[in-house]
Formats: sequence, structure tokens, C-alpha cells
Amino acid sequence: KPFLTFTDRKSWAWELTAFGYFLKIAQDNREKVAGFYWAKAVTATGIAAFGGGLFLAPLIVAMTPVPLMEEIFLWMVVVSWYIVHNLGPWSDVLSDLMKVEVSKQIFTVFFGIFKTQQIVGGLELAAKAVAAGNMLPHSAYVPTALAAPWLCGFVGGCGGASLPFTNGLAPIEEDKVWNIRAAFLAPLAYLIMTRFCGVEMLNAKMTICVFRILGDLFPGPRDSMLGPVTAALYKGTNVRSTPLPTVVPVKKA
Repeated sequence: KPFLTFTDRKSWAWELTAFGYFLKIAQDNREKVAGFYWAKAVTATGIAAFGGGLFLAPLIVAMTPVPLMEEIFLWMVVVSWYIVHNLGPWSDVLSDLMKVEVSKQIFTVFFGIFKTQQIVGGLELAAKAVAAGNMLPHSAYVPTALAAPWLCGFVGGCGGASLPFTNGLAPIEEDKVWNIRAAFLAPLAYLIMTRFCGVEMLNAKMTICVFRILGDLFPGPRDSMLGPVTAALYKGTNVRSTPLPTVVPVKKA
């Protein structure tokens, strides 16, 4: 439980999980940033790692971004980028090693744990910020804050999908992508469990962590289970499941 909830500070599990997450992010973006000037490459890797959960979510509720409070995260992403790109043949060896199936599964577990931390951290940060706010009276209709925590949890789960801002809202339209769908469902499930079902926070966090990891490790069963459910929801609610095709007017000569 402490390992899956990112709360184990007695061993090296906390540091290993965080560094494993950043190594995976650097490796996943290796080809994308390979030809970049070094400062741009580090920035792009940082955006992929920190984007939603560690930067955007706190800024939405006017809080200090996590990398500026837990500075070791910032240095971990820099070291991970350097290892993946600048150790010559050793970088290639690491890249090949991380592509081995067993290694991919191990780093997927690290990714799921840290991503869950981003989701829950952003969600609870927003809940505390709303509770402490005094600019306006608290809502008389919604005694338990839901919108802000859900939004920040969703943004945290999306990572850097909307960064840089030129990406716009395109990632939201691609909600059938597992990363976006999980970012939407996980904070919703966490809110229901903790706010309405009396589930202890760490147990709820562990539950959505396992949900996320299993979804990453077993994409086939995941899609076969979620597909009929989402199809039924789209049909039952009558909301649009796909965008209309873009029509580009062509001037006649």
C-alpha cells in the first residue's frame, strides 16, 4: 500500500518510483526531441513530465507548482533527460533495455503510481484551496466542492497533453485515448469513493492507482470492458461521440 500510494519514505521506493517515472518520460520522448537544441529538449521533456499535474493544476487554484516545492523532481527530470540523450552508447543500451517487455512493465508501474499521485495531489490541492478561499461565500447549493477538484485531477492525469498551449483543446477531443479517458475517470471515481462512500483516502488512491496500472498493462481487456460501457453512455445521453468533419471552403477560379 505505501508503495502504490507513493507514501513509502522509509525505504528508497519513493525515490525509485519518481526517478523511474522521469526516465520513462524521457525515453518516451527521446525521438521527439532528439534534434532539438539542448535547452528546448529539456523544456519539452519537462513539459511532458510536469505539464498538468505539477504545473497547471496548482496554478488553476493559485498555488505554488510542485516542482518549486519538491525541487528534487526538477533535478530528476534534468538528470533523466541527460542520461537518455547524452551518454553515447550507454544511452542506447538504456533505450534498448527499456524496450524489453519486463522493463516496460516495471516502468509502466512507476508511471501509474506517479500519475496517480499527480491526479490525487491536484484534486486534494484544489479541494483545500476552495475550502480556504474567502473572496466569495461558499456555494449554498454544492456543500462539497466537486468541480474544481475534478478539473484539477483531470488536468493532473493528462500530464502535458495541452502543453505547449498551441495544442489547444485537441487532447480533450481525443478522449478515446486511454491516457485522457483514465484522467477523466480516475478523479471521478476517487471523488465518489472519498466524498460519498466513506472510503479512506489512501485506499481510494490505491484503488485508482491499480485501475490505472492494469489499464496500461492490459489494453485489450481494458478496451473490451470500457468500449460497451462508453458506447451505452453516448447512446443513452445522446451526446456527440465524434466531431463533425472539417469542411474547408474552396474558392472557385
